[in-house]
Amino acid sequence: MSQQAVGMIQVMGYPAALAVADTLVKAANVQLVSCEGIGSGYWTLVIRGAVAEVNAAVQAVRSHSQPPILSHQIIAQPQSNLEQVLPIRSPHAPLDDFLL
Repeated sequence: MSQQAVGMIQVMGYPAALAVADTLVKAANVQLVSCEGIGSGYWTLVIRGAVAEVNAAVQAVRSHSQPPILSHQIIAQPQSNLEQVLPIRSPHAPLDDFLL
């Protein structure tokens, strides 16, 4: 899965995270791989997909004024070992990928 881009978006509040997740997966052919509360009401959503699809999904969210996006980042070609230390792995990855 390391050939796929990673997109990350940070918002404030769970309702905002839910709205952003809905927009992301409807706007492009991407997979939501993580939606994590990181404390103090902040939520980070992580998507994976082809670079163009991740860009389209993130731009779709950014073009809407509500909910406000606190930050975003796209990594076109993530280093393969990032999947081992960050929650960016597909939930549908084979079980062997999760075993150490």
